[in-house]
Amino acid sequence: MTFHQHEGRDSGKYLSAIALGLGFWLAAAASIQLSRVGDGVATVWLASAFAFVMLARRRRAAGWIDYAAIALATLASNVVFGSSWTMGALFVVINTGHTALSLWLVDRFAGGLPVKTDASARTFSLILFLTAVVADAITGLAFADATLMLHGWPVVPTAWTFLSGNALGYALLLPFLMYASQSQIAAALKPRALLRVVLMAVICAGLAYLALSQSRFPFALAMLPLMVIAPRLAHLELALVCAVTGATCVAVAMGGFMPGINGGVEMLSDGFQVSVAIIVSTPFMVGLFIKQISEDHARVADAETRWNFALASAGQGVWDADMRNNTVHYSTTWKHMLGYEDHELGNDPDLWLEFAHPDDIARMVAADREHMEGRTLEYELEFRMRHKSGHWIWVSDHGKAIEREPGGRVARAIGSMTDITERKEAEEQLIVSAALLADEKERLRVMLQSIGDAVIGTDAENRITFMNPVAEKLTGATSIASLGKPLGFVYRAVDEETGRRLDQPHLADNRLGRMEQNSRAVLARNDGTRFSIRQMVSSILNEQNEFSGSVIVFQDFTDARTLQRQLAYAATHDALTGLANRPSFLRTVEDLLDKARQDASRYQLMFIDLDHFKPVNDTSGHAAGDALLRQVASTIKAALSPTDIVARFGGDEFSVVLMSPSLVEGERAVLAVLDAVSALEFTWDGQTHRVSSSIGLTLFTADSGEPNEIIARADAACYAAKAAGRNCAFVALPSSAAGVATPMTRVATGT
Repeated sequence: MTFHQHEGRDSGKYLSAIALGLGFWLAAAASIQLSRVGDGVATVWLASAFAFVMLARRRRAAGWIDYAAIALATLASNVVFGSSWTMGALFVVINTGHTALSLWLVDRFAGGLPVKTDASARTFSLILFLTAVVADAITGLAFADATLMLHGWPVVPTAWTFLSGNALGYALLLPFLMYASQSQIAAALKPRALLRVVLMAVICAGLAYLALSQSRFPFALAMLPLMVIAPRLAHLELALVCAVTGATCVAVAMGGFMPGINGGVEMLSDGFQVSVAIIVSTPFMVGLFIKQISEDHARVADAETRWNFALASAGQGVWDADMRNNTVHYSTTWKHMLGYEDHELGNDPDLWLEFAHPDDIARMVAADREHMEGRTLEYELEFRMRHKSGHWIWVSDHGKAIEREPGGRVARAIGSMTDITERKEAEEQLIVSAALLADEKERLRVMLQSIGDAVIGTDAENRITFMNPVAEKLTGATSIASLGKPLGFVYRAVDEETGRRLDQPHLADNRLGRMEQNSRAVLARNDGTRFSIRQMVSSILNEQNEFSGSVIVFQDFTDARTLQRQLAYAATHDALTGLANRPSFLRTVEDLLDKARQDASRYQLMFIDLDHFKPVNDTSGHAAGDALLRQVASTIKAALSPTDIVARFGGDEFSVVLMSPSLVEGERAVLAVLDAVSALEFTWDGQTHRVSSSIGLTLFTADSGEPNEIIARADAACYAAKAAGRNCAFVALPSSAAGVATPMTRVATGT
């Protein structure tokens, strides 16, 4: 927590107010006691200066609790040391008002609050004047008017006594309290610094004592040693020495060592406190001003050194033209820029024209005349100059007239020159590169316009930046109407299998910068039509590897997609019956067996062989046999559940996967197939043929063995049905050995 934050808390406010009140009471008590020594000669009021500095240096603004602390401390100090309650109340009003007025004056006219510990000499002098003179004069007059009404005290002497006592208090405390920082205190406490301060304080205090007690010009002589040492001490050290000297002056007066003092009253009327305040504050302010001037000179010299170094480091050559003497000073860097040493070139004002390229002289003279005649604010031009080695360099000359004579004629101009050869060469290279880039861009544009694929370009916000004619044709939108629009305005694509949107570039980290292809995209146009496309989306990355746009290349893929579907269908379906073919069926059995091993699913496999099919081929031909097979396939599929998988296994053999694990459901399905096939009447060329079926059924689970073992059991059951007289079904349990079948119950016999 910072000090400022701590001050903002209630506990901080109360602790700060208590410390302020206690310090004010101690300073007030000391001032009251001092005023009673030596018949009032040493009257000095320290409390106001203490309260002002404590509040002026604090970051939190003074509040009612702070003024309450000052009021209570004032009342307590006056009552404790014998003042009446009436005077105590008057001093409460005067002291709190004086503090508030001092703070307001400094905040309004001296740069604001809080006061910095490194305040300038001007700021300190202004603060001292506002507090020790202006605020003192106003509150002193108010105090004098009040005491005139209460006690009949004379206004002018009372006001003067008030002002002089406060002024001396400010002169003694303000320098020390304002400049007392941790760094200053730490520096002053170092052995050598502490010895120096003590030695200077003893010398100045001793000389002040001699001046006040022995000299006819005491105050001037007392101030002289302080003026001598003022430039040689740090702010806090000088404040301590001045305070000790001022305290010595007060002690001398209190001890009666000043000649010509009659009981002390004469000293008050002669302005003793103000004189001591001047002795203390004047050397301190002089020291501040001298130090500030020295620091300013050092800063100027340092800035000039840095400026010259910066100009030299940046290759800035400076020229300074004095028109009165018709000379130009060229800096060392200016000469080095042209390859010359400092002593090789003089101060000829036309030197810059002698080195200029002949083709540039007319422009240089014209620009110079324009500025000299006041038609331009500055002279700025780029031209070529001859290097000592003979080659030409480009320079940028920038100058300005800084002094003109009463008639308007330029008296002095100053400027700088920079070698810009590399920049000019880079600009020329950029011009060439830009021309090449424009040519390449035009070549790419023509190429994109000419290719057979549709191309759409987008920016980082997915807005369209380019469309070639093929893209216009496929999307049904013109390039003019689409530029700057969101991509979805003309291009809305989805994956026909997953339904995922494909018209937005993928920005996930694992996809950024990759090329994504999709041959299952469907494009929906604004007119409602849809067609298949094959697209490729590529992200565009900038130099920081950030997404800055995308390029979408797509083709009309409708015909190819149709052919793909046809080929995929032919690869998995029987061309004659439209049922799943043998390879597809075997893959299905393998997949279901894997599923059974994962989640303990149960299925049934049915193997069907037609009875009396061969006579149909022999008597009516293969065309009739093919027609019969198509009809049988439809009949079997219609007799089973839509979820069951029916396939033509080969010839007049069919296979079925029943998705139900129940043997009861299996028997019902077998009977349905037996009855449906038996009831089928097939007529070809006027001749009616009837067929039946023999069926083998087996249950397959996770422990039923491999697919070929399952099919072998179903096949064995089917042959057992044929051997039993056909048009019936046998079941082979999973535990049955290959080729061994168990007959079904009578319900599995067809009609």
